[in-house]
Amino acid sequence: MTVASGPIGIGCRVDHPVFSVVADRLRGRGFEVRFLDPDRRVGDETLRTLSLLVTKSTTPTTVRTLLAAERRGVPTWNSATGVMACVSRLSALCALESVGFRVPTVYPARPAAGDYVAKSRYHWGYPPRLNGEGEIYEGLLPCDPVDFKYYVVDDGAEYRAVTLRATSKLFGSKEILGRSTPRPDYVDGIRRLMERLEMRALGVDFVETDEDYYAVDVNPCPSFARTGLEGALVASIVSAVR
Repeated sequence: MTVASGPIGIGCRVDHPVFSVVADRLRGRGFEVRFLDPDRRVGDETLRTLSLLVTKSTTPTTVRTLLAAERRGVPTWNSATGVMACVSRLSALCALESVGFRVPTVYPARPAAGDYVAKSRYHWGYPPRLNGEGEIYEGLLPCDPVDFKYYVVDDGAEYRAVTLRATSKLFGSKEILGRSTPRPDYVDGIRRLMERLEMRALGVDFVETDEDYYAVDVNPCPSFARTGLEGALVASIVSAVR
């Protein structure tokens, strides 16, 4: 295998529980890995040296860095366009709906009656709030306070999927409850969304109502904690280096 001439840049802290493992495995395969401060924009001189840019967080700074990388022809693991589509909550719901997922009703203003979820316009705003003030409003779905968190990685040969069940942060702190068997049709929908947005990894949250599952959030830069997908992430990053 030909090893990239420049380092792989990973935008997250050095001690990240998943990507520190990924970095060690990449180094074991002969790649140079450089961690980049996710809170600081990466300069042009650094960008030009990278063989690939991997972004782990969604902030205005990381999005600007992704855009700068694409303008300069630096390969990115997840595309800047795809990440931008996902960090906007409205465009993310449109993207989810476009591949066949049911999504919550969105209101242009605070609903006069009924329970709702108030959200910031972008991922980097405040966390969702039940019946609070927000920038966009979604109808509260009648469901148990449990999220089905799908993590899908394109490892260069196949799409690897893991589903975790977790308590909803709307009603308290997040707690992983265990694993669930991924539904093949949902994995296929996420795969189609990844192909449209030129993403090599994606996280999508679903909730279950009496009538169906609804896609309520999409994360273009998930942590992959407790998924066991480190091997798939390594293979995915290697396949993206050119």
